[in-house]
Amino acid sequence: MDRTAQCACGQLSVTISGEPAFHGVCSCLACQRMTGSAFDYSGYWPKSAVKDISGDHQSWRRQAESGRWFEQHFCKACGSTVFSYGEWAPDMINIGIGCFADPAFPPPVYAVWNLHKHPWLTLPEDVESMDEQPPDDAV
Repeated sequence: MDRTAQCACGQLSVTISGEPAFHGVCSCLACQRMTGSAFDYSGYWPKSAVKDISGDHQSWRRQAESGRWFEQHFCKACGSTVFSYGEWAPDMINIGIGCFADPAFPPPVYAVWNLHKHPWLTLPEDVESMDEQPPDDAV
């Protein structure tokens, strides 16, 4: 199965093949700022699953709360972050689930950085929840 994620204006897109290796919610303060929401919901696919990245985009690398780098790729026209790469998962691409515009996408399987989770946010009971991000060797 192929999916295409797009920015708000449709200029930047990523087409990916297959299902994500994992997908979940991050409530770290940087993700809250990146999304302008209370959390980020994204999926991780092997880089080899990328079929196409098209459109003019820019990247910005920051240090995550975990101390590792995180590199966001966003549309130069509308500013939407569509995909990213993280030091903790070097062979993976991270794509924002909302960029697929698919309300039928399955619910998250994990939630990290719950230390910063908004108290009103309730996740499904079977979501694996962590106060911080697990160490590299736990991935």
